[in-house]
Amino acid sequence: MEDRSFEGVNFEQNAFDDLEWIQCRFSKCSFKGLRISELATKGCEFDECDFTGGGLSSSKHRSTGFLNCVFVNSDLFGSRFEKCRMIGSTFDGANLSAIEIVSGDWSFVNLRYQELNGMDLRTVRFKGADFAGASLRKCDLRDTLFDQASLIHAKLRDSDLRGASLDEVDLRNTDLKGARFDIAQAIHFAHCYGIIVE
Repeated sequence: MEDRSFEGVNFEQNAFDDLEWIQCRFSKCSFKGLRISELATKGCEFDECDFTGGGLSSSKHRSTGFLNCVFVNSDLFGSRFEKCRMIGSTFDGANLSAIEIVSGDWSFVNLRYQELNGMDLRTVRFKGADFAGASLRKCDLRDTLFDQASLIHAKLRDSDLRGASLDEVDLRNTDLKGARFDIAQAIHFAHCYGIIVE
């Protein structure tokens, strides 16, 4: 399916025979409960779409935008998002096991309490993202942008944060045991506790 546009459509199961979508646009569409495993998208745009309780397992997305979309209780197992824009989307209760995130903009997403252990998230933008209670143990977070993100009660044990941007991030209630910092980040960490470094 290529260069198609849909607005306000409530899609039903088996609505799609073609699982390769190129430069298609979906606005305020519902994919609730739909299982679309192994879907491949390239250059598509999903704006305020609802994927609640659906399944996109083993799907592959390249340069696709999911803007302010809802993935509550969705199954995204084994999915790959390459250079995608996920701005403002929410993933409450979603299965993100074994997903791959290659670059891209995940600003202002809701990833509260998600298990993201061991993931390579280098250079991904997470500005203003909510990671409260999330687990990012042993992640590669080098050069990742976390500006204004919430890391309250997040677990970043043994993760590599060298080069990551942490502007306006409060680290006081974040589990950072064994995490690797560069000098600038170590100073930022000290400032979070009111320590003056001279």
